[in-house]
Amino acid sequence: MKKKILIVDDHADFRSAVIKHLKMSAVGVEVFEAGTGEMGVAKASCVKPDIVLMDINLPNITGLEAARQIKEDHPDCDIIILTIFDVAVFKKAAEKVRVRAFIGKNEVYERLLPAIQECFRGGKIRA
Repeated sequence: MKKKILIVDDHADFRSAVIKHLKMSAVGVEVFEAGTGEMGVAKASCVKPDIVLMDINLPNITGLEAARQIKEDHPDCDIIILTIFDVAVFKKAAEKVRVRAFIGKNEVYERLLPAIQECFRGGKIRA
């Protein structure tokens, strides 16, 4: 059975780029997407993803709040934050939500696939 990844980001172009990157990498995952935190929480309830790739800056509820809600309902789901905000206060808040990794969007092509593979193995991911 394929692993499931949910991408939650309000920029459709970014979601498309990440999906293309995942497909080109041949990690063999099923990918779902949502454009808001609320949609991400609802989609996670339906598809029960193994990993959620979450932006922080989302309309209405923040990505951190959406991640908290998803972890509350699906504690085994791994959350990877993808953001342009490389700020210590966001990293600290992300730790409280028990995210697995905090990756800058400028590092996606270098760090995302190794982080996903570590999630699948259950290993530790560097910050």
